[in-house]
Amino acid sequence: RELFLNSVRRVALLSSEKSNSVKLTFAKNNLEIAANTPDVGEAHESIPVQYKGKEFTMAFNPDFLIDPLKNIEDDSVHFDFIDELSPGVIRYNKPFLYVIMPMRTA
Repeated sequence: RELFLNSVRRVALLSSEKSNSVKLTFAKNNLEIAANTPDVGEAHESIPVQYKGKEFTMAFNPDFLIDPLKNIEDDSVHFDFIDELSPGVIRYNKPFLYVIMPMRTA
């Protein structure tokens, strides 16, 4: 959780004011977090995760990822997604459920 939270915070520094989004690309045992601002630059970070499904990319407002993660005390969190455009859920071992809506990107 802490590794993901810190990575999102760092990458979000280069998210544009217009889109204010970070892209999460889930691949086998890897999560890439990326943001791009054409006039400033781009940021990419990869972190190891437990994931074995098909590769897919989603975009989120970084604040909506950071808010629940900074309030969770457990070391691990679980993300449940159906597809790239459907709402997802962030869970951890206590009775906690956080619904998160992805953003459409061009």
